[in-house]
Amino acid sequence: MKTNKLNKLFLLAVVVLAILTACDKHDHIDDNVLVGKMAAHTYWDLSSSTVTAGDFVEFTAQYYSTSETPIDRLEVWYSLDQEEARMVSCPWITTFSYSYISTAVTEQRISQKVSEYAHDVANWNDSINAFLFTDRFPTSNTLGVTGWMTPTQFDSTKMVGYFGEGFMQHFKDSLYALMQFEDFRTMLMGLNLITDFKPYTEATFDENKKDSVYHFPQVGDEYPVPDDVRNAYESIPFADLIFNSSTSNYSVEFKRTYYLRAILKCIDENGTIGVALKKDVTLN
Repeated sequence: MKTNKLNKLFLLAVVVLAILTACDKHDHIDDNVLVGKMAAHTYWDLSSSTVTAGDFVEFTAQYYSTSETPIDRLEVWYSLDQEEARMVSCPWITTFSYSYISTAVTEQRISQKVSEYAHDVANWNDSINAFLFTDRFPTSNTLGVTGWMTPTQFDSTKMVGYFGEGFMQHFKDSLYALMQFEDFRTMLMGLNLITDFKPYTEATFDENKKDSVYHFPQVGDEYPVPDDVRNAYESIPFADLIFNSSTSNYSVEFKRTYYLRAILKCIDENGTIGVALKKDVTLN
């Protein structure tokens, strides 16, 4: 019995020794991890995160390297994103709020170099133990904000251009499917398409509310929209559907904005790159 225990202990020791030997000979971390070249430590800050399209963006950079390879240059790169925000609402609705709202962001251009700056050893600053550099990079004057916000004049060409060919009819059809009796009455009488709504009105006393509830005439078990009411609605131009009579403008908004996603690269003579944190710039 004692001999068996000793044998088991011996075998366990052999196994542990074999594992340790294997780890020593086949260190997967040491075999597979590549130790990269030391890049420059780089930091930058912008004078403003919002600029007018076409203006320069001023920045200040701090950088240093612990590598023996000299620093060669700095570069500014940025990608371009486009954001389009749309909103349309119908102010005639009284029983609920009906609006179309969307925001879409798309990348218009991948990151590209826009500026390059030669490294100058004279920029060394003893107080921060780093090179201190101030300069600027350009933006395009074609990337300003495009806006069409609650206009006082409706423009069908802009409506189609900003919202798409079939949007107006789709908006109108979707709204119709949700409208209640009171919405039809408010809208059609407000637009003077029907001057007397009594022929299309019935009332039922609601015991819970202790009041009369108005609705379209009952047909069987349903309260369908009368043909005259439907035809009057279908005759409404889209512009009238979104016109706000209390403010005398149209409840439509479109805004296109561009954003730069900028990075600063510090590159040494061997091509090793240190990258500062990305900065976002909004173009007005």
